[in-house]
Amino acid sequence: MTVHPNDYYVITSRRGEHPDRWSWEIRRKSKPLGIKMTGDGYQSDAAAQFAGKRALADFLSDLSKEEKRPSK
Repeated sequence: MTVHPNDYYVITSRRGEHPDRWSWEIRRKSKPLGIKMTGDGYQSDAAAQFAGKRALADFLSDLSKEEKRPSK
């Protein structure tokens, strides 16, 4: 399995609560991830985008490290 960073992306959406809250979700283009990776409670789209992109970078870094780990 090879990590393809461009296969993953972040979407944001607004929840209808008052006041409005924004959330992010990491998705994969090639096939569904099998789990949901989300964060919510952000006050703006920009804040949700920033947090989501940071979470995506952390996820890809961890995935890359896992891939390089020798198998048992």
